[in-house]
Amino acid sequence: MSTQTVPAPRPAGTENDAPLLHASGVVMRFGGLTAVNNVDLTVNKGEIVGLIGPNGAGKTTFFNCLTGLYVPTEGTVRYQGTVLPPKPHLVTSAGIARTFQNIRLFANMTVLENVLVGRHTRTKEGLFSAILRGPGYKKAEAESRDKAMELLEFIGLDHKAEHLARNLPYGEQRKLEIARAMASEPGLLLLDEPTAGMNPQETRAAEELVFAIRDKGIAILVIEHDMRFIFNLCDRTAVLVQGQKIVEGDKETVQNDERVITAYLGAPSKAPPRRQQARRQTSDSPSRGRGPPRRLRQDRSRQGHQLHRQAGRGHHPDRHQRRRQDHHPAHPLRAAQAGRRHHHLRRRPAGQRPRAQDRRTGPRPLPEGRHIFPRMSIEENLLLGAFLRKDSAGITEDVERAYTLFPILGERRKQAAGTLSGGEQQMLAMGRALMSRPKLLMLDEPSMGLSPLMMQKIMATIVELKAAGTTILLVEQNAQAALSLSDQGYVMETGRIVLTGTGADLLHDESVRKAYLGED
Repeated sequence: MSTQTVPAPRPAGTENDAPLLHASGVVMRFGGLTAVNNVDLTVNKGEIVGLIGPNGAGKTTFFNCLTGLYVPTEGTVRYQGTVLPPKPHLVTSAGIARTFQNIRLFANMTVLENVLVGRHTRTKEGLFSAILRGPGYKKAEAESRDKAMELLEFIGLDHKAEHLARNLPYGEQRKLEIARAMASEPGLLLLDEPTAGMNPQETRAAEELVFAIRDKGIAILVIEHDMRFIFNLCDRTAVLVQGQKIVEGDKETVQNDERVITAYLGAPSKAPPRRQQARRQTSDSPSRGRGPPRRLRQDRSRQGHQLHRQAGRGHHPDRHQRRRQDHHPAHPLRAAQAGRRHHHLRRRPAGQRPRAQDRRTGPRPLPEGRHIFPRMSIEENLLLGAFLRKDSAGITEDVERAYTLFPILGERRKQAAGTLSGGEQQMLAMGRALMSRPKLLMLDEPSMGLSPLMMQKIMATIVELKAAGTTILLVEQNAQAALSLSDQGYVMETGRIVLTGTGADLLHDESVRKAYLGED
């Protein structure tokens, strides 16, 4: 188990002060859908307050109401006793900053430039001054740069100030987004799933960062699915279910509430009992199995999480595999699943186009971040997944199959995809990928930003797909869930596969635990 971070005591007298933030009776409707229903919430100076609930509960929508992205249908939001104007830039100027569930950095700008963007609400120089570039403008620019560098030093990214944001690892991009929000000098910082996609070691570092931010006098309201993270951090926690606040209180109050257990935590998953021995891999100790060879190759991603041949560096996964075998490449633990093999994936000569059959039924990636079309309906997104197919009857059948796998999509088939929660968008992305009837489905972090109950549903769907004969290659930070499903797994460290074995074996391997948890 991870060591619980002990928070520093909050400033004395905080409980007796007027609330820093007071949301009263907030309602947000989208046509006939009520996403937030009469929610009251306060945040006091010096507090860390948690906001949790299952996917689709309305947590991010509530954040959008607080920050001016949405104008609440009913209710008021006050900051330091003043009603906030429904304009995001005015909310930021008033002293509220936020991060987003899906990272929204300026990818082609440097780390320093991204933080400087957050300074614009605190810079008094206008357009005319910027054009003339007089002494006042140069002085303000130098001050902004100095403060931006202080923030980068605070979060530990000062040595990468001139790096492009797109080249940062995922965890550092999360930290950079927090630094950019802090650059506006907020009194209240709203964090939307700051540890999504992080491993336990990165999550503990995020805890320390949040406490350090609170120690600077900034109150924090945080959305998160990691219950341990929330309970380690927060003075109190509110729970939303279907847009309504069902309970609010300390750790014991929330943990012992039956409605929370039912709606949010769900039932624990069960791991298969199978155990074998993992083998430490080197370049001259390949993994062997039965059957003809399979070529598995995944293109490099911007985060460097890949299955890719690296000349002269360790083991690569182009090896003989068993039928209906699950594969799990890890960073430091990552998982992959495979069902019955239907064909081989071979390298093609440069410039040779894939055959139409391969384009229709070949590998289908489901990228991290989902990449749905937000302004199109759920059904239109699904149909786009079958755009190369000509069999109308089969397409209709597969749309209904997606609705059977994910009933919530069927209930909202005409709803704009952008209005779905993170977990519902993940279901839609998976359903769209399946519309091409792929032989190989590649899933990149499908559990990112999902509640435990929603994650169980996604993993159960993966099991169903495997049983139906679909080969699945799964890249996943949640080692417990992924390895519990995998027949075969790989452990990656700094771009090398260093360990391979059955999923159950890796799940219980001491060296894997040390690599993943950062233990001595």
